[in-house]
Amino acid sequence: MHGIVNHADGMPASGVAVTNGTQVTRTGDDGQFELPDEGRFVAITRPTDHTAATWWLPVSTDELRFTIERSVQSLPYEFVHLTDTHMTVPQSGVESEKGGFTLYREGSLPDEIRAFLRSLPEVAPDAQSIFITGDLVDHGLAEEYEAYIEALGASPVPVHLIPGNHDHMNGAHGSFVSRNNYLTNVGTPDLYEHYLGPRWYSFDVAGLHVVTLDWHTHELGLDHEQQNAWLRADLASIPHGSPWILLFHDQPAASIVDEMPWLPIAAFSGHWHTSRVVEVDGTLHVNSPTSFFANLDYSPPAFRHVTWDGEAITLRTQIMPWLPTPASLGDTSTATYAASSTPSMDDAVLWRAELAGAGQRQRVTVDGDMVFAGAQIEDRPAGTVEALDLATGALLWRAHTSSAVKTSPVVAGDVVIAAEVGGDVSGFDRLTGDLLWVTPSTDPLRRFAWGSPTVQGDRVYLGDQSDLRCLDTRTGEVVWRRTDLSPHHNLVNHSAPLVVGDLLVQGFWPTPSHPVGLDARTGETVWASAEMGADDLFAVLKRLLILGTAVFDEATDSVVIPAFGATTSIDRATGLVRWAQEHEGGFSPATPIVTPVGYVVTVTGHGLRMVSAETGETLWDLPIEGDAAFPMAAYTKAAHPVIAPPVLVGDELLLPGLDGVIRRISLDGVVVGQTQLASPIAAALVDAGDRLIAVGTDGNVIALSTEVAR
Repeated sequence: MHGIVNHADGMPASGVAVTNGTQVTRTGDDGQFELPDEGRFVAITRPTDHTAATWWLPVSTDELRFTIERSVQSLPYEFVHLTDTHMTVPQSGVESEKGGFTLYREGSLPDEIRAFLRSLPEVAPDAQSIFITGDLVDHGLAEEYEAYIEALGASPVPVHLIPGNHDHMNGAHGSFVSRNNYLTNVGTPDLYEHYLGPRWYSFDVAGLHVVTLDWHTHELGLDHEQQNAWLRADLASIPHGSPWILLFHDQPAASIVDEMPWLPIAAFSGHWHTSRVVEVDGTLHVNSPTSFFANLDYSPPAFRHVTWDGEAITLRTQIMPWLPTPASLGDTSTATYAASSTPSMDDAVLWRAELAGAGQRQRVTVDGDMVFAGAQIEDRPAGTVEALDLATGALLWRAHTSSAVKTSPVVAGDVVIAAEVGGDVSGFDRLTGDLLWVTPSTDPLRRFAWGSPTVQGDRVYLGDQSDLRCLDTRTGEVVWRRTDLSPHHNLVNHSAPLVVGDLLVQGFWPTPSHPVGLDARTGETVWASAEMGADDLFAVLKRLLILGTAVFDEATDSVVIPAFGATTSIDRATGLVRWAQEHEGGFSPATPIVTPVGYVVTVTGHGLRMVSAETGETLWDLPIEGDAAFPMAAYTKAAHPVIAPPVLVGDELLLPGLDGVIRRISLDGVVVGQTQLASPIAAALVDAGDRLIAVGTDGNVIALSTEVAR
């Protein structure tokens, strides 16, 4: 097949790359090109400082004619990275197991996307384009695509799109385990191609080559060989070693990285509904959060400003500017992504220390006269582990890590152990912070580490459902490892292992659909609820969707587990269900609190609930209201103060909030007092005797007099 590319003035455009989806050629001096008559689309690579109203055509088009127009792209070149917009159309008619939709009421709505795009001159005045890396729509329906295209018309700058797995659903949600042992959904790209055209293509901006691919069909094995061939051909059309970036719905793994003639300087992805920035073999891997609802790692809805200065990529992450920030909290526009400072002046504050990065849901660890905290620096691949003096808050040492530390450091004798978001685990000298050992991530391209480590004796346990490990605390050497509990998938695990004697109990979300009991010494299975009879309550519930860390109740010899909209008690010795109590709250990862009265359950977005230890029956329910600055509970849009569990101090519960308020609550469910801080708090307080230690999402560590609980 033959075609031509011209400039807007009618002159031929030479040297423009053109592809049929497998082969790549360039136009001659006369602007003409020739390609084998195959594939579904012919697309041009829009050159630097140019755009095109039509940059792709179906191969069946009678006249393959393209016109490129001048469009200046200045350095530094900034683009906005959005991902996983999951746009829905109200009353789309898609039904599911809980509440009418799968696990959430809606993604974004057309008006919300439109409003953000119209606000771009204010929120991102330097942005020259927008890159959206998949899951554009939620169910892959024709009406969603039509509404999405209409909403994008509000953008003041060019928008570049790629597909995600939801874009291929066509209203179906069936599951599939890929050739790479990846659990995802089935799909077909027909509707995406009908409305949006090619699923892989390239373009240039300000001297930077941008490559896009379709992760989902690549993972399903529908066209991975064709995409790999096209990628090699596309990169062969530019000078070897030229800077390029990849847009991919999921974090690119070996199945695509190994096909690259040379590595990109950066890769931008979504899919996980998290924030994760790592560097692997010189490539900056930027996994961005969703922009219109809170994320599965409990980070707020946000977007990234990305700047290309001609040599390197830099990031600036910003919370979506929906809600006014309460005056008591100061600037929260970067909370959980970067450190900020608003002093807390309450009389109960004994000292305040600023970490090098932000906090999130990870609490501090107090050991003797020292406080240990992890921090995240989400605008580059970095984090810290920091040691503070318990008495004064003075910094004793700070160790830098290669990616964010979103989990609590733990102490094993003279070693402080921390897990990074990329999966590396490090041991530091407790007194000096010197690095003692590093156990590398088992797969830095695919490991997303959110669950805190658990120490027992000279062993530390950590990992997710597809890679659970036991390490020697003295050396970091692997004692045992389980990779057979579940296929790999993108649904993050927040539960830390619970170790009771020689039994390790852990649940995962959403697979396996049951908790597991393992021999903590060997990793061998002791029991699994899936092996129980059909009358077992887990079979009735179909899948437990365990979201957080369990707690052991010695009085009843049971393990109490937080799940999606439920709390469950199981027998420690057998794994049999004692009771399962459903409640509102959806994604509530907070560990239940064992009290003399019963179990206190944190109902995220609602408040606290006391349930009977024997039956799970609700004893009292306490709604909480307050002015939080942003939502953190997964898939929510409305800000609410409650996400963290309380701590039991004496005969009172102390509940921290995203509104900066610490509430004192009696064991009969009555609020008896409160303290206002200047930091949103999403992590449980730590009782350190005469003081309580809180860590804010802004990276402030605060010591409060225990009298706050009196």
